[in-house]
Amino acid sequence: MFKNVITFTALLMALSAIGLLFFPSNMLVVVGIVSNEQMDFLLRTAGTGVASLVPGVWAVRTSTASPVSRAVLTGLVGYLFLSSVVDFYAYTQSIVNTASILSITFRILLGSVILLLMLKERTKR
Repeated sequence: MFKNVITFTALLMALSAIGLLFFPSNMLVVVGIVSNEQMDFLLRTAGTGVASLVPGVWAVRTSTASPVSRAVLTGLVGYLFLSSVVDFYAYTQSIVNTASILSITFRILLGSVILLLMLKERTKR
């Protein structure tokens, strides 16, 4: 199950990176933000960061027990939680619309599942 969750997460991140890099205006419209050249630039910049995480997360699918794998997974969980906090703050400040709530909830749930699976994997040894 762990491998499937990580594979799913890596694919979602890859799709997000593609959206951020190549379709930033469309990504902004979903949460109710009007795009401009500066916003597109900032989203593309964020997209490079997300894209850089994908290879590490993809590699972790086959080996979740090593210290390096746990470090990558910890970074992934941190990213999922922290990006949710940032989005929730934007929602509370009326910067984004309610469409962001689904994304926030999903990332918190996904991060929690990965964290629980990591802890379960660690106690197996």
